Amino acid sequence: MVVKRLIDGRFQFIRVVSTKAYTKTYLMTDHGSAAKAKCIVKHLQLPAHNTITLKFLNDLLAKRVNLLKRMGDHEAIAKNLSTVQEGQDFYWVRDYVVGHPLMAELAEGKPRVEAEVQRFLVESLGIVDIIQRHGIAHQNLHPNNLIRHRDRGHLVLVDFGLIQDTGTPEPGSVTNGSSAIPNAESAYLPQVKNRQYTRFAADHFALGMIAVQMATGLSNEAIPRLGQNDFLAQIKLQLDECSTLGSPLKDILIKMVSPQPEAQYHQAKDILLALAERVAPADPAPLAELASPPTPENGAMDSERLSVMPPAPPRPARAFNRRRVWLGAGAALALLAVAGVFLLRIPQRMTVNGLLEQAEAAKQVGQKNDALNYLNQALDLKPDYGSALAQRSALLWENGQPEEALQDLTNAIQNDPTTATWYYQRGNLRFRLGDLQGAIADYSDALEHEAAYVDAHINRGNARAELGDEAGALQDYTAAINLAKDPESKADAYLNRCLSLSNLEDHAAALNDCTEAVNLRPNNSLAYENRGLVKRRLNDFQGAIQDFTIAIQINAGSPEPYYNRGLTRQDLGDFAGAMADFNQTIQLNPSHPFAYYDRGLLHAELGDLERAIADLETVASACLDVSRLGCFDDAKYQLEKLRADQAEEL
Repeated sequence: MVVKRLIDGRFQFIRVVSTKAYTKTYLMTDHGSAAKAKCIVKHLQLPAHNTITLKFLNDLLAKRVNLLKRMGDHEAIAKNLSTVQEGQDFYWVRDYVVGHPLMAELAEGKPRVEAEVQRFLVESLGIVDIIQRHGIAHQNLHPNNLIRHRDRGHLVLVDFGLIQDTGTPEPGSVTNGSSAIPNAESAYLPQVKNRQYTRFAADHFALGMIAVQMATGLSNEAIPRLGQNDFLAQIKLQLDECSTLGSPLKDILIKMVSPQPEAQYHQAKDILLALAERVAPADPAPLAELASPPTPENGAMDSERLSVMPPAPPRPARAFNRRRVWLGAGAALALLAVAGVFLLRIPQRMTVNGLLEQAEAAKQVGQKNDALNYLNQALDLKPDYGSALAQRSALLWENGQPEEALQDLTNAIQNDPTTATWYYQRGNLRFRLGDLQGAIADYSDALEHEAAYVDAHINRGNARAELGDEAGALQDYTAAINLAKDPESKADAYLNRCLSLSNLEDHAAALNDCTEAVNLRPNNSLAYENRGLVKRRLNDFQGAIQDFTIAIQINAGSPEPYYNRGLTRQDLGDFAGAMADFNQTIQLNPSHPFAYYDRGLLHAELGDLERAIADLETVASACLDVSRLGCFDDAKYQLEKLRADQAEEL
């Protein structure tokens, strides 16, 4: 559909820039400005017809845009002008940036030297650091959303994600004046199918992949895709074979794109610090070098989502004061003697640190056995090195050696009983092993050494809740809410307290807590899912379905909101809708025993005993595999009933 009228009595259509499943992007004229400036208008056609859902989504979009507005004006970030709702259609308007997208530079296929790649990283990470300090993640980063300003040569970040749009460009659509490549941007966007990337880490991944492409000169189609089993090994191979980057910068890029959460950088400022410490500074490039032949228009938005993260305080700069020391002859001789002993220790320390770096590099490319070997060598040289013990513990756990993993953390604690993090990590291991009492003891020790350890309060609350101590869990969640400085942690505590309150039959207070979590993280599917659970307990089935549906729209890859919506639809007698949701749950998670269980009972309700028995046999086997004897007994009981009914029919 071509827009011929004025939108909001202000924005006049010039032409279509791109088209996606739920989104269209237009170049328009802003008649609200004296100069009648050009602007980019994103038209969101939401797949929702319920008026309550539409109102909610409109409010959600407004909140997200307000977050962006609170950042103020920055020359490296496109200014957001307006949002408009007309019925089921939403429009998001931003400044038109005169220039060309970074994709045009990458399309030249020319490998860039290390200094150019480093300059790109410092500039782009500096922009991302600005938005992260305001608690915002972009989550739509790709080379078409970084525009090189035509006159000043700097990068401008555009088109923050607002809602998920997994569609691909239609044939013949235009992005930045060139034919769009279907799924061409998927190399830069991990968050749709790879939930192991946090909101900030997804942006780091995108910039890391752009830097890999820049360093190697390879096309978009040639760089590895995250879905490959040997993804990191392929990245390393391409950097080794096709680039001139030094090892420190290669290591930083591999860490930026790593799918392993423990290896990822938490914030852009951490990457900038690593670049400053490990890579020689690059000279600033003349603006003329930055300009490539411009293409006609700005980049178009792809998957539309915005995530909010807590603003991070800036890292204080470290100053080194150097003083000259004058020594007498006797003092000089004494110092030389001490220095001789010290120098004898330097090779061992250097060897240990080198082994730790090799272990980290091996782990990042998936070579866990090599990483373990390096850590074993380091610990042979320095058996009481707590950081190495903690690092080896994580690898041993992943390697299926839980007892050895626990022992390493225990040794780390014995060598330094004041480090709260190691108690916390051992508590997490014990929690996963089902030793809830041991986990609670470790979380309590962590809190004894660090009273404001918010995550320890939350996880101790979880362990207490698992033991049925909902009152104790409430205490921990409340403490976490009072202590938390960032919205993410506070939202986690509210979410967990919501469920504990609901389990204690205080559903009204639970609903308030879940709503607080929604307000803190309006784009987090779990917040809506938990609130939907509470609404279902309050018999507000329509409200519950609405929340589960929003959770699905935000995170279509999670099976749980489908399962819970299926149960709620079954409550309302919508058996066809419930069956569809149970089927989708099983498609997303073929090992979901409860979905098989409820689908089996629904098949029985609908008279299809053969399918009902098949589902319940699957349940019984799955429950036995995970030692859930109560679940197994229940499934076995239902099976016996169904088989008896089947025998009667015969």
